[in-house]
Amino acid sequence: MSWAAVAGAAVSVVGGVISSNKAKKGADAQAAAADAAARESGRQYDQTRQDMLPWMGAGTNALAQMQQLNAGDFSSFQQSPDYKFAFDQGLQATDRSAAARGGLFSGGHSADLQAFGQGLASQQYGNYYNRLASLAGVGQQTAGQIGQFGAQNAMNQGQYAMTAGNARASAYGQQGNAWNNALSGVGGAVGYGIGNNWGRN
Repeated sequence: MSWAAVAGAAVSVVGGVISSNKAKKGADAQAAAADAAARESGRQYDQTRQDMLPWMGAGTNALAQMQQLNAGDFSSFQQSPDYKFAFDQGLQATDRSAAARGGLFSGGHSADLQAFGQGLASQQYGNYYNRLASLAGVGQQTAGQIGQFGAQNAMNQGQYAMTAGNARASAYGQQGNAWNNALSGVGGAVGYGIGNNWGRN
């Protein structure tokens, strides 16, 4: 076999190695970029979820208080600052009015106190319940948004995984082609060398 045939075969093998390595490096770079994008997408989702949790927690707490009220436990309402303030102020005003008329401990004053307490409770309870319902709605809306962000993140993660997988699959194909071309070159060089030797003989 001639030196030209041997050199041709060697060049084909070296070319195959170089092409195969470049295909692998390219695929590794694409896969690393997809992995980095997936990590960033996951990090961003985790941060957004963490930022939104206080609103969801407030809504959850409001819903729990509504459930207590609906079950007949009015302690959260009776301890609410707005109700306590309005009750204390109204009680003082009623006492002062009765004292000014000289009837602080009269039966009429007791009736006035009872009417005041019932009226205030009725008015303030509706306001309190509506505020809780509004806050529970904020929590429900936040939970829905977190769910949407989670679904979007899952879709992004899937796309990044597919990109990385496609890059690796493409590299396997390119490596196979590189080696196929190299072996074809070796076969051609060997065939050329054999043909030349036969031609001389």
